Amino acid sequence: MKPSAVMNNRELSWLSFNERILQEARDHTTPLMQRLRFLGIFSSNQDEFIKVRVASLVRLTRSKSKIKPLLMGGLTPDEALQRVNDKAATAQTAFRETYEEVLDAMEHEGIRVRNETELSEGQDAFCRGYFGNVVYPQLVPLILNKSAQLPFLQDSQIYHAVKMESDAAPGKCRYAVLRIPVNAACPRFVEMPSSPGCHDIIFVDDIIRLCLNNIFFMFNYDRITAYTFKVMRDAELSLDDDVSKSLIEKMEEGLEHRLRGRPVRLIYDQAMPEDLLFLLASKLNLKKGELDPGARYHMMRSLMNFPRVRPDLENAVMPALQHPDIKPFSSILKVVRTKDILLHFPYHTFNHVVEFLCEAAIDPKVTNISITLYRTADHSRIINALINAAQNGKKVTACVELMARFDEERNVKSIDMLHQGGVRVIHGLKDLKVHSKLILVERAEGAKKTGYVYIGTGNFNEDTARFYSDVGLLSAHSGFVEDARTIFNFLNASHKPVACRDLVAAPQCMRPFFTQCIEREIRNARAGKKAFVHAKLNSLTDEAMIRLLYRASKAGVDVRLIVRSACCLKPQVQGLSENIRAVSIVDKFLEHARILLFCNNGSELAYISSADWMPRNLDRRLEVAAPVHCPATRQTLRDIFDIQWADNVKARILDGTGANRYSRGEGVVPCRSQTLLYEYYSRKTSQAAENAKKDDTAPTTRKAESTTPKPRARKKQRQTPPNRSAAAQASHELEAES
Repeated sequence: MKPSAVMNNRELSWLSFNERILQEARDHTTPLMQRLRFLGIFSSNQDEFIKVRVASLVRLTRSKSKIKPLLMGGLTPDEALQRVNDKAATAQTAFRETYEEVLDAMEHEGIRVRNETELSEGQDAFCRGYFGNVVYPQLVPLILNKSAQLPFLQDSQIYHAVKMESDAAPGKCRYAVLRIPVNAACPRFVEMPSSPGCHDIIFVDDIIRLCLNNIFFMFNYDRITAYTFKVMRDAELSLDDDVSKSLIEKMEEGLEHRLRGRPVRLIYDQAMPEDLLFLLASKLNLKKGELDPGARYHMMRSLMNFPRVRPDLENAVMPALQHPDIKPFSSILKVVRTKDILLHFPYHTFNHVVEFLCEAAIDPKVTNISITLYRTADHSRIINALINAAQNGKKVTACVELMARFDEERNVKSIDMLHQGGVRVIHGLKDLKVHSKLILVERAEGAKKTGYVYIGTGNFNEDTARFYSDVGLLSAHSGFVEDARTIFNFLNASHKPVACRDLVAAPQCMRPFFTQCIEREIRNARAGKKAFVHAKLNSLTDEAMIRLLYRASKAGVDVRLIVRSACCLKPQVQGLSENIRAVSIVDKFLEHARILLFCNNGSELAYISSADWMPRNLDRRLEVAAPVHCPATRQTLRDIFDIQWADNVKARILDGTGANRYSRGEGVVPCRSQTLLYEYYSRKTSQAAENAKKDDTAPTTRKAESTTPKPRARKKQRQTPPNRSAAAQASHELEAES
């Protein structure tokens, strides 16, 4: 088969994912203000894609090295770059159309985005006052001369290119560049005085346009105009090889280098005059193919921070739930000592993880706390808990990954805070990113030291945990504890090998382990036994794993994949992948959990993992996957997968074409998995509260009897009707309630 028939191009597949984000913005069933925020997410993703992936393709086109055609989906780097540019341009056109549509819908709701020509007299006066008090002090005009070098233009900033024309000298224009300040003190959107029942909003870009004469008053001109543009630079981070420099020094220099990376694209207002555009392009050394005409406004990721003026036009709030086994103001360690706790964010509150660390920080018997940090919140309670623990005399070790893309600067600051707070910091390992989500708490209990672990799929970030869907396991399982010690010993002294008993660690063991799991399913299928591989991942791009799944399909293994973003595997190809089906779910929460389920001849195996099936995760990162031993917890993971697999509202079929068709059938009960999962956990919480109430009111003798479970009753409670999945049951119940 041709490479294009076997694998999708990774970049094109990722762009298809971002188009699914755009679909949410175009979907009229999505709440209006949420549609606007999806446009912001799309724009942010597209910017990052250009800085990272497009920049990489540009480097490949200039490189003499040979690239495996399969990894490129049968395309050369030049062909891939052209296809990517075309697809990105088409998506950008759809973005602009959707944005105008959303603006019209907002206008009908009394939310009006005005420009500088549409202001009332009172709004004009307000904007001029706002300009003088807030905006003007932050402006630094840069005069643009044809002969002079262009002043440095920062990546990911918005600029006005200004043209001043005089009728007395038609061919002699003045040019200038203005950085548009966007920060906490000067937000992108400003709410103006409005009539009752209305909310009038203006871009700070347009406030500057309104007041251009107040900036360039010293020049003589008859007309002055401003056009927005932005420069995208190569986001590759290169570190100096100088052995005399510390890793922190190298990182700081590398960040500075990234800020000054080579321009790869100029995105400009298509109304910009040709002379001004040519001047900018020539000074940035950009070719025609690297110039992208756009709309009046750029850096539209700011839409994610659009003023929340109408809560009724937002998504309905789903308050995070307490886990039924964790009671407020009670010991989490005590609960974990007796049973494993599976947390699923944002359905469960991330406060449980923070509280786990806070309890460990003040517990007199806790001696050691170790943690891996990849991305953290701006004002991190996690970091505060670690510092508190160190100040309480605990030995605290934090492995902070400095190479977390676009979070490097924040992580440098976190390291400084941790150092000052008395925490021992490990700066990661050379050529091996630490991407695992692992906490180890060690406690002196009697004559022995016991341990408690947290193993997760998502970052220790309270901010993103509110809208990233992740799972995490709290456990006191001795095998997990010992393996966690082994991993942290490796981080402390990287010459020691990572040999885990229960946990599965990359890069040493994860690829061969999951290969063995799939090979087992292949053998069982060939022997006529039931066999399946059900995997929920963020990305699937690894060639070896994809070929293995193709072999599994040919052997008759039922392969079901839920892949959020890039998927290079092509499902449902005759003679290759008939038994592979794949979907992608894009909804109000970003799907980030990795869940892996294997039939194992009827004794189902379940794993959660920090790793996707990508070369970088399996071969070049320290990742951790954990088996789920508890049958009830394993069933919860199965329920999560089944509910999401049954999604027929927000799931799209991945068929290799990039069409992003919704997985909808006629006459079926709507199943929106994220809503159903919230209902699923709400029922569990309510049931636990009801059981606790019964225990409190029951006679002492009956209460004592209830500590012995009745097998028949438990079996009946978990039993579902034939051919009905957990998702179908949940859908049915929701329908009955509505």
